[in-house]
Amino acid sequence: MKQQELSKMNEAGWNQSAYQAWVNRHGLPKEYAQKLIENPTQAISHYLKYMGDVRSKKIANLLGSKGNKAVSFALLGAEVTVVDISKDNSRYALELADEAGAPIKYIVSDVLDIPEYEKLVDFDFILLELGVLHYFVDLQPLFELVYHSLKPGGRFIVRDYHPFVSKLLRAEENKMIASGDYFDNEFVEVDVAYSILLTDTEKANLNKNTIRRWTLGEIVTTIAKAGLRIEILEEESGVRWAFPNDSPGNIEKKIPGLFTIIAKK
Repeated sequence: MKQQELSKMNEAGWNQSAYQAWVNRHGLPKEYAQKLIENPTQAISHYLKYMGDVRSKKIANLLGSKGNKAVSFALLGAEVTVVDISKDNSRYALELADEAGAPIKYIVSDVLDIPEYEKLVDFDFILLELGVLHYFVDLQPLFELVYHSLKPGGRFIVRDYHPFVSKLLRAEENKMIASGDYFDNEFVEVDVAYSILLTDTEKANLNKNTIRRWTLGEIVTTIAKAGLRIEILEEESGVRWAFPNDSPGNIEKKIPGLFTIIAKK
């Protein structure tokens, strides 16, 4: 499958009811903005421990979805650009930024097909997070884009679901069963991620997404091949929401649910 074909399918999925999903989850942008204003570090605390003071820093949030992370960074004084394929996501994010009084730039585009006049350059940090890598046919072009978009000394932060859980395990009768194939490289059809936030009526006739899940070795190797120097690989325990709802109690303390990689140009 070619990247353009995959992106078109997933763009259709993300342009259906994403705005309504975020309203269902967080309230109207005006309501959510007040929560971010009251505590701008809450949504980004995991990243700030690697980034420090972000005032006047240039940050790109690729596949930045509804914009809550971007607005949080902007509230702390950063100059933030989001790239995302969904107009629905853009609408919520820009309304959120406006209500919070924290301007952001939002480029509605396939991240691998950004118009030349919107070219990303000289960023201090580039962030990719939570359920995004599986939208790519090949990680190499993505990580090369990251490399060329960072300034010298800039850092790439990627945080995603740990492949050990997303590719291999499932919950069954209060046990985690290794029933998947960790090395499977096939494309699979899944419900669009935000569908769990919709009512049954709102879910009716939603398009599916198509994804390809990567191993941790593939991700690490491709980041290194793009020219970035990996400084940190953190595997996170204690993240209950990264596991299926019917997972056995305390399983999140025994198995990594997420990972974070910090790499420097």
